[in-house]
Amino acid sequence: MDNIRHIFFDLDHTLWDFDTNSKETLAELFVQFDLQSYGIEKSKYFVDRYQIQNDRLWALYRENRISKSQLRSARFEATLKDFKIDNKRLSKEIGRAYVDQCPRKTKLNDGAIGVLNALKDNYTLHIVSNGFDESQRMKLEVSGIGSYFKEIITSEKAQAKKPNPRIFQYAERVTSAKPNESIMIGDNYSIDILGALNAEWKAIHYCPEGNSQHEMSIQVLPELLPLFFESSNNGLTT
Repeated sequence: MDNIRHIFFDLDHTLWDFDTNSKETLAELFVQFDLQSYGIEKSKYFVDRYQIQNDRLWALYRENRISKSQLRSARFEATLKDFKIDNKRLSKEIGRAYVDQCPRKTKLNDGAIGVLNALKDNYTLHIVSNGFDESQRMKLEVSGIGSYFKEIITSEKAQAKKPNPRIFQYAERVTSAKPNESIMIGDNYSIDILGALNAEWKAIHYCPEGNSQHEMSIQVLPELLPLFFESSNNGLTT
């Protein structure tokens, strides 16, 4: 791929299978804390309500309307309240257990290892993530892919969250990458793709559903390889 030297990957939902790993952790916590005895009939109900509350609070966090600690404390408290359970102690205990256990899950999206192996000798690979620094580093280490990346750039370190251009500018400074040498690969169109394009990077949308708004998208990770190794006229634009 002409000019590209630095490939920046999002982590959650792009390489690390967040949905599978999170759901598995939540199901374990349902049993660990005997939530059925509190009146929650099935773990699926708990998982579904948590996902709604977590998505809502992460949106507030990205907008700088709540802090990291507020996010972590509020998401399980709000989830339990959806089931008429007002128990701050319990919600804090579940929250601490989730933060400890979920990053230790190892499920990656299909093809991740093969793609990283193919790219590592020809490009410099990095992570750019809105996730919390200690959690993202744990995920990379435990899942066995940390060694592929030269820089792990998180919103905490950059003090800016995607799609804010400042996190992409921070990434350029840390890696000595220029915009025309950089490409972002991520699953979220508004956060990863538009953020990168506004920073004058190229971007590829990882969109398993196949309904991407971006002209350059993939549905499975191995579809990246022809773009980087076989096509000199791949249509990528800034």
